[in-house]
Parts: sequence; C-alpha cells; structure tokens
Amino acid sequence: MTCVLFPTSYDKIWRKMTPVVWVCLIVLPFAGNWNCVISRIYMDSFRGGFTMNYMRAYDWAALSMFQSIFILTALFFTVICTLITVYKLVLLPGRVKSIEKSLCMSCIFLSCSFLLVGASQAAIAFCPICRTQTYFSLFNAQLIAFDVFTVGSAVIMIITDTKLRSAVFPCTFRDDKPSVEPSKVRVRSAVRSVSMN
Repeated sequence: MTCVLFPTSYDKIWRKMTPVVWVCLIVLPFAGNWNCVISRIYMDSFRGGFTMNYMRAYDWAALSMFQSIFILTALFFTVICTLITVYKLVLLPGRVKSIEKSLCMSCIFLSCSFLLVGASQAAIAFCPICRTQTYFSLFNAQLIAFDVFTVGSAVIMIITDTKLRSAVFPCTFRDDKPSVEPSKVRVRSAVRSVSMN
C-alpha cells in the first residue's frame, strides 16, 4: 500500500519502520503461545500424519482465541489496506494501471485468502457448536484455508510473473507465437556538401 500511496518516499518510511516490525515479529508470537510453552504437549495421529496438541495449564487461555485475535486484527488492516490500494490504483492513469495490475491482483488474492483464514478461525474459536464432531468438516476447511494462505504468495508470484511461470512450468507455458524475422531494410545516407564562402 505504501508504494502506491507514497511512490517516492515509501523506501524511507520502511527504513524507519523496519526495527519496529522486527521487534513485533519477535515479541508477538509469545503473546499467543505462552500457554503452550507451560502446558503439557502431546501428539495425535491425524490422516496419515500427526498434529501437536496440548492440555492447557490455564483453561481460559486457549491458543485459538489468541490466534483469532491476532488474525482478525491483521485481517482488519489487510482489508483496509487492500481497499485503499485498489481505490488508488483505479485513480491512476491508464499506462500506470497496466503496470500495477499485478500488485492489485496480489492484494486482492491475499485479502481473500486471509478472509477465509479469519472466518474459519473465528468460527472455531468463538462458536462452541462448531467445535463438535458434527462440524468436523469446518476444522478441515480451516486446514485448507491455512494451506491456501501459506502457499498464496508463491501462487501469486507464479501467476503474475511470466518468466517465473515459464521457468517453473517449461512444457505447459510455451510461447506459441510464430517467430517473426525482421524484414531487411536498406538505408542510404545522403550528404549535402555546403560550401562556406
């Protein structure tokens, strides 16, 4: 969003914000996982693999509740930033719009996948009926939502970058345009001599 709103100064903005972002990246995970650190952790088999689960040391501190708070807060900011980015891109001139179209599609895809994650996480965290065996498919939908969100950035890069797409899938994305050889053109130069008297 900053590169669309402030195209000339967003680099300076992020240089100032980077230390704050690093501190948040280090500190914030502990705000939601502290109960897991002090609780008894065990493994459950699940669909040919395993999941980690825990017996809470404090019953009120559910990991899904903390995770939902963080996800819904980030979802709010993501939706707002996406709306602002799309609005500003609509106002840009035509030639700039075509250049920034991949940025716009990336923002929309990430927001939609994040919305899917936030909705499934909120349903699991705040809806007691949704956690019953009857609604087990909602739990599977949450796993799919997290997979879409995790792989989303790579999918966006492959979709928007033609060179990367042809490198990853060389057989399926060939350039079927016939090669056109440039026509031969003869150029003659004519020089007029001018005498200066």
